[in-house]
Amino acid sequence: MNTETTLLRQVHPSFVQQGQASSQAFHPTLKDQKRLSVYDGDQISPDDAYEHYTTTLSLASVGVMGVSVAECRQCELTVRPDPEEFPEHVLVDFSGYSENEIKKKAKQLKAFANHRGWLYRFNGGP
Repeated sequence: MNTETTLLRQVHPSFVQQGQASSQAFHPTLKDQKRLSVYDGDQISPDDAYEHYTTTLSLASVGVMGVSVAECRQCELTVRPDPEEFPEHVLVDFSGYSENEIKKKAKQLKAFANHRGWLYRFNGGP
């Protein structure tokens, strides 16, 4: 990965509002231990990442959005590979930030991703 690497984020159907991802798509959940799970776009394409997520992992997604490593760093978030889950797996680390700060950072990532647009969208998605 380098600063231009696009990190691919799966978007759950409930995290789409008016055709765009909400900040919830970029906010780690409690079970995530303040780490956001993404794919390394240098290692896998958006459509292959979608296929892996929905078929291999059997999880729900309507499509893939992306943020760059540089954009994460701009938000003062650390990005690190986590190949133990699967080879293309990467974590964006929100630890060390309060819930309020996490919400703000998730909104910044959402803005970057929505500006970039959908990288892959399932045809039946909202």
